[in-house]
Amino acid sequence: MVQLIEKRNTNYLPLFVLGSVGLQLVILVFLVVQVGALSRLSRQAAPTLVQMQDGQAIRVGTMAAQDRTPETIRRFVNDTLVLMFNWSGSLPAATAEDAQQPQPDPGLPVEMERGKGQVTTASWQASFAFSEDFRQDFLKRVAELTPPGVFSGTTQVVMVVNHVSEPVVVGEGRWQVDVVAHLYIFDETNALGEAIPFNREVFVEAVTAPAVPEGETPLEQAIYGIRQAGLQIYAIRELNREDLP
Repeated sequence: MVQLIEKRNTNYLPLFVLGSVGLQLVILVFLVVQVGALSRLSRQAAPTLVQMQDGQAIRVGTMAAQDRTPETIRRFVNDTLVLMFNWSGSLPAATAEDAQQPQPDPGLPVEMERGKGQVTTASWQASFAFSEDFRQDFLKRVAELTPPGVFSGTTQVVMVVNHVSEPVVVGEGRWQVDVVAHLYIFDETNALGEAIPFNREVFVEAVTAPAVPEGETPLEQAIYGIRQAGLQIYAIRELNREDLP
């Protein structure tokens, strides 16, 4: 009787072995299929066209976290300085209605060594493209340059950028660009405008672009939009070149 039971128990061993072999074959086939799929995926070109929520399609490319294209850097510097130094006396337009019916800009107060100054709302918005340790001091300089007539509607200042150089790498994720521009001041006594040279070396560094939260106000939209390039200005100094006026 004992021998019969032992004999029956040993009959399951070949079945167990066959089952194990069969399972391993299934796993092997699955792995081969996965490797083939990954191989095909690696040979496919990366997608370069992204559809935005508003329906606009843009082309994208892959790059390291600290890399930025020269055109991105040049556009960022140009747009930031124009927003900082265009003083129309009106609030920045957030909607089409605002553009058609501009509202007077009351300005924003800036604490200075001697009393208080004022900067335009557009300049204040543009300052968020600057590093925080540089932003406050630069706003004080802008307040010194801003004519009081801007806030009474008697003076306007327009920046005209003549040239933004190709970025020069000065460190990991850092670049320098040269800007050649003029500030044109128009008031009641000078309709032709007074031109003031604005030639600067601008130093830019890569930062993480912030995530835009849902339900942001027009002001928050403007600030987040400025930071979407993933760049900030951390220094500006005089550009000294003999060929410049």
